[in-house]
Amino acid sequence: MELKQSLGDKLEELEEADVVVGILTKNVEPTILHVMNVVREGILQYLSPYNTMMVVSDGFSTDRTAEMAGLFDISPVKKIVVEQMGVPGKGNGIRTVMEIAHQLNSKAIAFVDGDLLSIKGEWIQELVRPVLYGRTDLVVPFYVRDKFDGVITNNLAYPFTRAYYGSDIRQPIGGEFCVSRNLMEILRNHPLFPADFGIDIFITTVASAERSRIREAMLGLKLHESTTKYADPESSLIPMFRQVVKTMFDLAIYYEKKNKRTITSDGVEISEYYGPIPLPVEVNKEKILETVSKRYEEYEGIYNTLLPEDVLQHLHGFLDGKEQLGAEHWSRIVWYIFKEYSRTYDIALVDALRVMWLARFVSFYEECKDMNFSDAEARIRNNAAIFEELKQELMETT
Repeated sequence: MELKQSLGDKLEELEEADVVVGILTKNVEPTILHVMNVVREGILQYLSPYNTMMVVSDGFSTDRTAEMAGLFDISPVKKIVVEQMGVPGKGNGIRTVMEIAHQLNSKAIAFVDGDLLSIKGEWIQELVRPVLYGRTDLVVPFYVRDKFDGVITNNLAYPFTRAYYGSDIRQPIGGEFCVSRNLMEILRNHPLFPADFGIDIFITTVASAERSRIREAMLGLKLHESTTKYADPESSLIPMFRQVVKTMFDLAIYYEKKNKRTITSDGVEISEYYGPIPLPVEVNKEKILETVSKRYEEYEGIYNTLLPEDVLQHLHGFLDGKEQLGAEHWSRIVWYIFKEYSRTYDIALVDALRVMWLARFVSFYEECKDMNFSDAEARIRNNAAIFEELKQELMETT
């Protein structure tokens, strides 16, 4: 996949850029000017010694996002607004920014979403400077988020990544990143580069598996427009789940074949939290339970074939409202399904896991609804440790 000829010609007229800051957009007319203005302020305040380019990579918006971004004057910062390569999808939006950064011989490449409401100029410093100073290859965000925000992260992406690669990256699909040129070239040439929402877990996973240096940036509170959609998983989170988990599973298989080894995380102890309190996220428990009940029968054959009897009995207890789907049973379900997926690459297994994930989220909600931020974080980390233990037990047996 290559840049459009007209864009390639335009880039040839530009001088090299030390830093590229990419803004990923699709139908974000209400927020794009705010994000661009804050990024501009961050560039001017923290990156003034460097030649920096802002790239707005638009995913075929049907509103005025691209038009407004094109008209907005951010001088003296340089910018280009481009339509992303390929089909619609965040991965292709990031790929477009990377191809531009490759052409401009950039040393640090940062990405932020165009729907951010809480972005601050300081984020540019926190994301970019560690890469420019040669201290890391990847900066990932650590956001202060409500315990029911980041629902794919807390119950699956974080514990799976920690268990499989030994990387205790708390928010592996946080949305904002900065990569070094070396890591960017690995990502650009990777055979599993995804076109869609799998891109965030792809970046984190490849960096972990390739043993690149990774650093967390403390970015504080995060608020973005899409958070309000979490109350309706059927229309928002469920489509994202398939893309994220398929990419995560495919990469795990890819790297397991390349380098078979037993990995455990470093088990870092987390001190007491004294930061800001995040805004609460509404959870429509009844809506989620309705989805689980409706979808369970569709995949019951998979569950009956793959899961042991004690797990099936536990699931029936959950469906009857008598039990919760605890961390241990949930972890076992994930590893059993992943183990079968690694043999068959059957996407129906990911969809079957999606139903179980929603069931787990309901139980996680019941576990943590009365907990403060610190206690909920401790529970999430303890649950991740269970993932690690059961991976060793279940994945290394035939």
